[in-house]
Amino acid sequence: MAIELKENERLDDLQRNGLQIIQKTDGFCFGMDAVLLSGFAAVKPGERALDLGTGTGIIPLLLSAKTEGEHFSALEIQDEIARMAERSVKLNHLENKIEIVHGDIKPAGFSERLPLMSLRQIHRI
Repeated sequence: MAIELKENERLDDLQRNGLQIIQKTDGFCFGMDAVLLSGFAAVKPGERALDLGTGTGIIPLLLSAKTEGEHFSALEIQDEIARMAERSVKLNHLENKIEIVHGDIKPAGFSERLPLMSLRQIHRI
């Protein structure tokens, strides 16, 4: 799928199952913490997982490649970054496996019990 990059965006190869991610050239990019977290996280076959504060969607992208989880939901409060994560999901044809939700954790109302939720940072909850 051809993807049009916006100004100050780049396409990075995740070196895993041909996955790619869109990131800002002049902003925050995922780091080793996200790669390590996805490496330690265990999502069993058929399970669902939630990533809070997903940023560009790096953790659900990597988990979708390394696990047999059924579905990955990801919450991001920053609209522009959430849209960028959605574009990365579409680029990798993972729309049926990964859902990016733009919103705040407080009113999101996650009531479903999930075996894995990841969170790297929270500011003023």
